[in-house]
Amino acid sequence: MVIGKFATEDGITIFRLNGKLIFSTLDKLKTALDGALAEGSGKVILNLKQVNIMDSVTVGLLISRFKVVKKKKGALKFCELQPAVKRLLSMADLDKWLDIFDWEKEALAAIRTESASTE
Repeated sequence: MVIGKFATEDGITIFRLNGKLIFSTLDKLKTALDGALAEGSGKVILNLKQVNIMDSVTVGLLISRFKVVKKKKGALKFCELQPAVKRLLSMADLDKWLDIFDWEKEALAAIRTESASTE
């Protein structure tokens, strides 16, 4: 798995992930996410456009980090999911409570709108 990390001028961290999100690659994702949540604004977007496989262990990590972010009044958005990943989240009913967007720019706009309404 490859992780591209980008930060916007307003403190939003965007991870563009590429490859398989499975148990053997999980430590890399966990370290990246935890680092971004600790050092930044707590506003993170995971772009999963290039992720074609995700296992249940990864889903568990994403759920736990989503809960941490919500407690800290941050934001964790998901975007550009491949059909197989979208299907996996849908089968687990996670698509109903995770913030999933078709496009990265929509996820950015959502975080910015939420931030503006809480300031």
